[in-house]
Amino acid sequence: MISNALRGFGLVALLALGLGGCAAALPRPVETNAALGKVVVYRNGVAYFERYAKLEGKALKLRVPGERIDDLLKSLTVVDAATGAPIPVSFPTLEQLGDEVEISLQLPTPAPESLRLSYVTESPSWKPTYRLKLSKKGPAKLEAWAVVDNVSGEDWTRVAVGVGSTSALSFRYDLHSVRVVQRETLTDGELLGAAPPTGGSPYAVAGKELAVLANVSADDLLAQGDAPAAVEESEPFYDDAGPSSVGSGQGQGLGARRAAPSVRAPKPAKPRKSASVDEAVSAVVTRALQNNEKIRIEGFAVSGDQDRVAASLSRANVMRDRLLAGGLPADQVEVVGTGKAAQGEAVRILALQGEVKAEQPKPTSAADQAGDPIGDAFFLSPTPLTVNKGSSALVSILNSEVKAELVYYYDPLSARGSDKLAFRAALVENPSEHTLDAGPFTAYSEGQFLGEGMTDAIPAKSRAFIPFALDRSLIVETEEAGHEAIDRLLTVQRGIVTAEARSIRSTKLVLINRGTEPALTYVRHALAPGFKLEAPAEDFEKLRGAYLFKVTVPPGGSTTLNIEESTPIEKTVDVHTPSGVDEIALYLEAVKTLPVELREKLAQVIQMHRELADLDDRLSTIGTQIEMYRQRVDELNVQLMTLRKVPQAAQLSRSLAKKMDEISEQLQKATLESASIEGERLTRRVALEDRLAELTLESRKEAESPKAAGS
Repeated sequence: MISNALRGFGLVALLALGLGGCAAALPRPVETNAALGKVVVYRNGVAYFERYAKLEGKALKLRVPGERIDDLLKSLTVVDAATGAPIPVSFPTLEQLGDEVEISLQLPTPAPESLRLSYVTESPSWKPTYRLKLSKKGPAKLEAWAVVDNVSGEDWTRVAVGVGSTSALSFRYDLHSVRVVQRETLTDGELLGAAPPTGGSPYAVAGKELAVLANVSADDLLAQGDAPAAVEESEPFYDDAGPSSVGSGQGQGLGARRAAPSVRAPKPAKPRKSASVDEAVSAVVTRALQNNEKIRIEGFAVSGDQDRVAASLSRANVMRDRLLAGGLPADQVEVVGTGKAAQGEAVRILALQGEVKAEQPKPTSAADQAGDPIGDAFFLSPTPLTVNKGSSALVSILNSEVKAELVYYYDPLSARGSDKLAFRAALVENPSEHTLDAGPFTAYSEGQFLGEGMTDAIPAKSRAFIPFALDRSLIVETEEAGHEAIDRLLTVQRGIVTAEARSIRSTKLVLINRGTEPALTYVRHALAPGFKLEAPAEDFEKLRGAYLFKVTVPPGGSTTLNIEESTPIEKTVDVHTPSGVDEIALYLEAVKTLPVELREKLAQVIQMHRELADLDDRLSTIGTQIEMYRQRVDELNVQLMTLRKVPQAAQLSRSLAKKMDEISEQLQKATLESASIEGERLTRRVALEDRLAELTLESRKEAESPKAAGS
């Protein structure tokens, strides 16, 4: 019965689509005289079928294709259609599984007049598709459709058709095979000759059950090419179908058509012919892949090994490489170097039973156990539909007004994103109480096609972005930078400071709107691994592990978004250097509760550094002046030497000589001043070194971080 939450969805539209050439390859249906009443198709490869039958006698016949028998036995429920009470049924043991199996369900006495049967069987997944119609004058409209393929092999005539959403689990499980457990044969006490016990598999190691698959000698392990390598005999393993050679996969008797279940029972050892190492590897890989078992390789030492552990581990790794080359996943193999010697053995291969087994899903509620469809939600047509075999149906599952607005969406992270332009997108809210699965969206506005987009699954009452066009009216310019900031001093020793700090990455985004209307834009940004967001501290959301920042860009203008992220680091600062002094100065400005004595000492060090820097600047300036004076003196000297050869230039020579004397005097004063400043600089440097030697910090608790200070 359809719930009230689904009544407003208008699930009545149906568009039949032919499957063309695939009709000839349709699977065979479950044949029965029980009429089909409901089909719910899920996205995990199965469909739920519900049938109704009027009884004549005490038996109900089903003709089931061999490939569907396990699904039917796993999920079949039979209830009284009038009362809903479960009905116990019996059926003949399936000694042989053919292409088709006829099952006669024997009912109890007295039998009900009518029955309801339900079961789950293999079916293609349904596909979602959406239409979004935007409007400037009113609310938007969202249509959701499900494409359902009828490849069940039978017509669905006036059937309630539905689709299930996302969470239902499904798996294959062998229920038709008869499982025989080998039991030990005991005697009545007859006199027998004493004999030693038979060794071999399985045996317990560290509480885990192991089955020996093969023993390999050192010579066989190193054999090359196709040369035969003797593999020592071990016990065969047994599956539910009967005995087989190691990893052969050739089961005998019941269940020989299918891969054997992962249940193992030990049986007495039987002789086995020797095989090459390659054949043993192939057999082990086949068995491990079929049964999803973990393989352990134990390596042994031989006479002459100096490092017995390393040698045994090396032999185990040689066999591991062969198994990996044969196609066995690395996570299903473990190697052990025993360091022990075993008579005639270099490597032993074992199957660790009970490992790497897939967990079976557990029902989530009593309703699940009762056979109701499982899933986050399911949409069921309120009116019967007809879908012929070999055809598909486009079934409406949602037709509703929605909250939607046109926005810009800047996504430089996705594989098909853009780091220069923003996408035109629709921000849509799911109006239903159920998840809308991921699928394609087609966007329209006022009868005009806008574009197409894809979205992830949209949970109930939540929003989703649907980018449908790459708009060139919104351009984004990006600039990245980085710096470090000290949070807390840990130790100070002779001018070397160890501190807790943050490495800060800054991303500056300039959004330029070339349009004529304000552009509401959402910017997607992912933090670097190990970093956390510093700024902006508000007006953001998260989407698929990344942050989403909301900004509005004025028409014909621009907006700047600064994103800062940081990660904690420990760094060393050398207060002897100008860069180290600058970092400590910034730290003192940020920290308000630093101990007074330590703050004063650090402030004195910073002041002395600045005074030294001023002296360095003065020395640099004077040095430049001295160089200029010397160049000028040299130039005048050359000119005077030239003028002495000209008798008429006596007056000019006297003028140049006077000018050279003045510059020489200035050069002398500058040289004396430079020497004086150099002496003062040396004195101040010694005083700074003494101050740094006195500056110590041993306890982490003597300093507080800026965050603690401000709290």
